[in-house]
Amino acid sequence: MERSELRERGQRVKMIVTDLDQTLLNSDATLSDENLAAIRAAEEKGVFVTICSGRIYTMLEAYARILDINGPIITTNGAAIVDGKSGKLLSAHPIPKSIVNQILDFARERKYDYSALTGEVSYFSPNSLRIQRFERYNEIAAAEGLKPMRLERLDGRAYEAIGHDVLKMLLYQIPEEDFAGLIAFLDSIPEICYTSSDEGLLDIMAAGIGKGAGVAEARRLLNLEKDQVCVFGDFLNDLPMFDQAGLTVAVANAHEVLKDKAMYVTDTNDQAGVAKAIEALIL
Repeated sequence: MERSELRERGQRVKMIVTDLDQTLLNSDATLSDENLAAIRAAEEKGVFVTICSGRIYTMLEAYARILDINGPIITTNGAAIVDGKSGKLLSAHPIPKSIVNQILDFARERKYDYSALTGEVSYFSPNSLRIQRFERYNEIAAAEGLKPMRLERLDGRAYEAIGHDVLKMLLYQIPEEDFAGLIAFLDSIPEICYTSSDEGLLDIMAAGIGKGAGVAEARRLLNLEKDQVCVFGDFLNDLPMFDQAGLTVAVANAHEVLKDKAMYVTDTNDQAGVAKAIEALIL
């Protein structure tokens, strides 16, 4: 697509939706001054800028505060939408409790690295390495004066004590020889869907949930048309957003599938790729 046509599309944009990790954030999980400045410039032009992340809200609240998002924030791959101003839950699509227990039984018996994420507490297998990502966020939250997330290990059948709706489940670093059997198991459960938000990671949500559905819901809340939306992403779980936008951008460090599908490929996340695309196409 010619730069002039991309620029024309960019001038119609009223909402920018960006993935967080490896897209808007640097690889050290910080927000660059360049990206923040470009976002502020877009907002001055009347563009609403928000996040669409695989993270639960409590794991991105510090960034929402820095960005000062006054409107819907799409969390947990679209399983929950939260108002950035008030923190009020606008919509939630949890996994049925019986299905949560079924998947946890399957993962526990095979000693997988697994977790169940709720809006209040995140639960992890005894052997979880993924928990380190959440511990790192708690350090960032503490620096911003925010309350840390509750992180708990699940021992034995202790998951029966989960008292909150599970918005997303994670299975991490599944042995290659187990993968086909795991996919067959997940495909046998019509109440769920799954995607991948990182190498070696499976994200499991309620059926019909994904980032595309989240963007569509946010778009309806703001009474915007598809061609008024620009999306940024880097990994496979970002791909459904492309169906809900008139302008689609991949960062240079994105998965090859995403770069092939994007209308525009910008610089990497560590080189302020989001800012450079905003400046080139929208401002």
